[in-house]
Order: sequence, then C-alpha cells, then structure tokens
Amino acid sequence: MPRLFLAALLLLAPFVATADDLRIAQMEQDIRDLKRNVQALTRQVEELRRLQAMPGVKRVPSPSSGASASTAWLDLSKWNTLRPGMSELEVLSSLGPPTTMRDDNGAKVLRYALEISSGGFLSGSVTLRDRVVVEVRKPELQ
Repeated sequence: MPRLFLAALLLLAPFVATADDLRIAQMEQDIRDLKRNVQALTRQVEELRRLQAMPGVKRVPSPSSGASASTAWLDLSKWNTLRPGMSELEVLSSLGPPTTMRDDNGAKVLRYALEISSGGFLSGSVTLRDRVVVEVRKPELQ
C-alpha cells in the first residue's frame, strides 16, 4: 500500500509543478501590469502638480488616451447604484474600465485601485459570474 501511494505521488508531482509555474507566470504578468499602471498614474500626478504650480490655471486637462486610467470610479455615488444582478456593461458604463481584471475560480473580478501614498491605496472591486454582478466591494483605504 505505501508503495502504491508513493507511486501515485510521484506521478502527480509534475502536474503540481506545472500548476505552480502557471500561477507564477500569471503573478509576473500581474506585476508587469501593475508597474505600467503605477507609471501612468505617476505621470498623471506629476502633470497635475506641474499644472497646479502654474499661475492662472483653472482647469485640469482630461487624461491623455492610452495608458491612463479612467477616474469615473472615484465617485462614490456611482458605486451606490451598483447592485447584484446588473450586467457587466452597466458596471463598465458607470465606473469606466477597471484598473485590473482577474479570473478567480470562474468569477471575473474587476478591480479599481489608486495609490494614495507610498503605503496606502484606495481599492474597490466588482465580482461577476457569467457577466452578471454577484458582489460589490465599495472603495476603501487599504
């Protein structure tokens, strides 16, 4: 019996290693995505600071296209309208595109995050199953 157990364990070892490799690759991709988002937000903050320092500047230009993320999700009243059963399109039209998306056990998690300081960030998420909202976590400081 112990030999059979040992043989089964040895046969399953490569599958466990492969699953770990896939998780590591996904995490590395997530880190690259986060770095790009941080760089884009840093550029936006630097531009806003530069514009605020200029005398007579009263309006902030809209974010440039491309890497910059939408800030529509920062409005708490938009989060208050989200309910389970809403479609993914309704969420995206209300909050804008998420900062990141992740698959979590068959559910899609739309995550909205913004770094506030070096140690803290504002983060909220919407969990979808079959493109329908099942959970809403309003933004809170982390």
